[in-house]
Parts: sequence; C-alpha cells; structure tokens
Amino acid sequence: MASHAARARFRSAHTTRNIALIVLGVIIVLVGVLIVGGLTFYKQAQTVKNHETQAISAISAISDSNVLNGDGISSEAVAQAQSHTAEAKRIAGNPLWKVAGVMPVVGNDVKTVRGMTEVLDDLTQQTLPAISSIAQKFDAAQLDDGNGNLNLKPIGDIQTDFATVSAQLKQQQNRYDSLPEPNIGMVRKAYQQGKERLGSIVDSVGHLNSAMQMMPAILGQNGARTYLIAVQTTSEQRSGGGLVGSLGTLHADQGTISVGDFHADTEFLNGGNGNSEELSVFNGPLPFSLDVRDTFAIPDLSRNAEMLTATWQRSPYASEVDGFIAIDPVFIQKMVDISGNVTLQDGTVLTGKNTAEYLLNTIYKDIPVAQQDAYFEYIAQTVMNQAFSRLNAAKMMTMARSIGGMIEQRHFYAYTTHAEETKYFQDAGISSREDTPQIGIYLNEQNPSKMGWYIKRKAEVSKTGINKDGSKTYHVRYTLTNTLTAAEKASVNNYILGGVQKGVENKPVAASGTSVQRMLFYAPAGGSIGKISSTGDVRDQREATMDGKQFTTNVAYLAPGKSVIFEFDVTTSPKATAELTIDQTPSGEERSDVDYRY
Repeated sequence: MASHAARARFRSAHTTRNIALIVLGVIIVLVGVLIVGGLTFYKQAQTVKNHETQAISAISAISDSNVLNGDGISSEAVAQAQSHTAEAKRIAGNPLWKVAGVMPVVGNDVKTVRGMTEVLDDLTQQTLPAISSIAQKFDAAQLDDGNGNLNLKPIGDIQTDFATVSAQLKQQQNRYDSLPEPNIGMVRKAYQQGKERLGSIVDSVGHLNSAMQMMPAILGQNGARTYLIAVQTTSEQRSGGGLVGSLGTLHADQGTISVGDFHADTEFLNGGNGNSEELSVFNGPLPFSLDVRDTFAIPDLSRNAEMLTATWQRSPYASEVDGFIAIDPVFIQKMVDISGNVTLQDGTVLTGKNTAEYLLNTIYKDIPVAQQDAYFEYIAQTVMNQAFSRLNAAKMMTMARSIGGMIEQRHFYAYTTHAEETKYFQDAGISSREDTPQIGIYLNEQNPSKMGWYIKRKAEVSKTGINKDGSKTYHVRYTLTNTLTAAEKASVNNYILGGVQKGVENKPVAASGTSVQRMLFYAPAGGSIGKISSTGDVRDQREATMDGKQFTTNVAYLAPGKSVIFEFDVTTSPKATAELTIDQTPSGEERSDVDYRY
C-alpha cells in the first residue's frame, strides 16, 4: 500500500512538473512573441511616424492662403503626400495594430494613430485633387463677358464643387477631432501637427467657399441689387466696427457693377434710430443718439440694416436697398494691396502697407478737419471702384481669399434682405449657434476722440473642464492697454486726444488722451458667463438686455500707459462641438491677438 501511495505521489508530482514546464514553455513563447511583436510594432510605429511627418510637411506647403490658386497646389507635393499617407495607412491597418488597439494604456493612442492615417489619406487621395481641379477650372475661366462686365456663369458653375469640397473637409476635420486624445508625447505631437495643418486647409477652403457663394449674389447673380456701403473708422470704436464716416452705394446686375458717390456722415444726421433698450445701455458717459455714426454700437447685423436703411430713406438719396456692406480701413488697405496704389491730391501714395495707419491716425494729424471728409470719400470710392473693375480669375480669387479672413475678423460685413441668399452671408445675431460657441466682447468709445489706434488688446482663453452634460468650461483673460506715450501725446492734436468727459474731469491724467470704453460682454448661445472681475479703472458694471439678448456692461477708463484686465469663466451649451472663440470689435490690425490655449 505504501509503495502504491508513493508511486501515486510520484506520478502526481511528475504530472504537475510537466504542466508547469508546459505552462512555462507557453509563457516563454508568449513573451517571445510579445517581444518580437513589440519590436515589430515599435519599428512599424516609427515608420508610420516618419511617413505621417513627411506627409504633413508636404501638406504644409499647400495649407496656406494660396490653397486655391490655379498654381497654388503643387502636383509634386500632392503626390508625395499621397505616397506617405497611403503607406502609413497600409501599415497601421495590419492585424498587429488591431491587437495593439485593445491593449491597456497604449490602446487609445494606437486607435488615434490609425484614425489619423485614415483621415490624412482620405485628404490627400480625394480632397486635395478635387481642390486642385477646382482651382485649375476657375483659373481657366473667362470672367470678362467681352463688354467690360463680369461674367458670373463660371463662378456659378463651380459653386457646387466649392460647397462639396468644403463639406468634405469639415467631415474629415470632425473625424480627426473625435479621435481619442493621445497620451504618448510622440503621438500627441504628431496629432497636433496634423490637426493644425488640416485646420488650416479647412479654414482656407471654408472662407473661400463662403466668399464664392456670397460674392455672385452681391454682384447680381439673382437679379439687380443695390447695397449701402458704410465706411467705418475703428479709431472711434463701436461694437461692430467703428463710427460710420460716410455712406455710398454699390449697384450690381448680372455682373454689371457700379459704385455710387460717397457722402460724409454730416449729410445723414437726420435723426436717431435707437429703441428705448438701446438708448438705456448707451446712456453715458457719452450718451449715444444712435444716429448714423453710432449704427454699429448695436452688435446685431439685422438691427444695423434697419438703422442704416432708415437713415438712408430719410436722406436726399433715398432709394430701395437690398442690404449693406460695411468696410473699415483694414479692408480698404487689403483692396489697395490687391488692386493697386492710390495717390492722393497732396502726393501721398497709399499702399497695401500704409493705408490703414493713414486712415486711422495719420490723416487726423496731417489733414485739416474741414478737408478730412473729402479725403475719406475719395479714398473709399476710388478703392471700391478699383476693386470691382477689371476682374479676372486671379483677382477674383485673391479678393475671395481676402474677404473670408476679413469677415472672420469683422473688417468686412455683408448683409442681405433676401432670405433665399442668407445662407452664406453673415449671421444676423450674436453668438447665434450653440454648436460653434462664441463669446462677444465689444468696445464703444465714450470720449469723442480718435484714440482707438492706440488701444491694444490681448485675449487669453484657457480650457478648464468638460462637464457631465457635455458642456465645456473656459477661463478668459482680456486686456486693454492705452499705448499712447508722453511724446506722442505732446505731438498730436485734441481731435485725436479727445476732451474731458463726465466722470474723468477730476482726474488730471485724464484731461485728454484717455480712452473711455463702454464694454459689452455676451455669453455663448445656450451657455453662460460667470461674474466678471477686473483690475484697473472699471466702473458701472451691470446686467442689461438689448434686442432680446442679455449681457454684462461696464465702463473702462484707460489713461495713457494704463491697462484694464477683465477675467471671467465661460460655460458653453452641451450642444457645443467646437472650441470656444471670441467675436470682438475689430481693431486697426488685420488679426486680433487671441491666444487659444487648447
């Protein structure tokens, strides 16, 4: 019995040993497989990274503002990008990567890399060739009808192509943005580079699409149109731009375009247009009458249209109008850059570099007040005539690219009363879409002056969280600085510096050269703004309602060399799919200084 038991124990031990050896062998094999697979995956990951980096480099060459020039997309650059994205997609599609995609820690990063390769390959194989085809088609178009007028048919023929490619790019961007946020530094860097390049192309084509859909409508594609042209000066800020200095007209019918005479605002001081809510907001320190000069104090294009039209109809030039176009000195400078220099009667030559500064500052130093209106009218009419004369494909495309950026930065507005044409015109309201959240920050100069040239702004927007309901939170820091120096103050006139306003007369440093800004802060659609804190001289903070929208208003006093800083938190709508942006009063610079820390 003892011997039998011993043999049983021996067999059991032997079996256990065999199982252990088998398990150990399997583990060794698995480890070997993992090591080999890991090394293979690592090498493949490096290869994918190299291909994606080179593809992004090739795409970078075609992601600037020339993306839709006839020769703006290099076929060699596209071919290089296609080769690299195709190989990266092929490698990332093999079974090893599918296994790695479900592993802990690195799984999400692997999914992101695979998603990146698919989106970028779709971009290079499908979208870029389509963009190139549109560009070549438009470059070959004959826009002159033979009688000196604009032939709109070639533009109409490619409008659908523009819309299709823009929508395709948006879908690719959405797919890219929905990928898991990478954790590994190398992946995160590549992801961010791809995001920036793709975003640049999406923005460029989106701006062009909007402009190419909108411009033919403005130019009479759907019948005769007459638009008021309001010329603003942001040296004296109003929410949507600046004080209106002159009004003119643009008439278009099937590509036949004429720019009418411009008239100084003094010819239109024929009554105010504000309602009781608007007047109660702009009740001081400088009460606005909301006549033609203050039209854009109301940051709502539909109200601007009503106010401008009412003023026009009370004037000697009354006529039916189909909307308005609003431009500022930065837009005028861009048109000079495109269409050619303008020489003034005193010999001054305005170029694509100096026009904005001349209209926003120099003219107030060098030209007597009594002559300034004539100068403004001549410049505006000459530039607009030049812009819309002798339009060929290259000039038209350059204008379209420029108008897209001008719209985004509020240097150009186009508003139509024709409902069927509104899709590609600017939204009438403020922060009107919940999926693309915007806050509105608007300035209104309350000291009659031309101090806007000296007011510099900087905004910083930091993302602080994502809430359970899908809404996002941000922190905003917004700084205004009066950069007027003592030397400049001593050398300029009171027309620029302004006088003494109620509320500042007892402050010696504010006797002149102090900018007094009525600020308006609007929350994003479906979202909210927390309590606004400030440093510097800020007064009269209160909540208000105007034209159906609630906002916070206060008054910032900016003596020379002084700053005011506003800080607040923002919560978006749960429906927001894009990151928060700022819509603000345009300045004398082409782009506002905004640091989006996303």
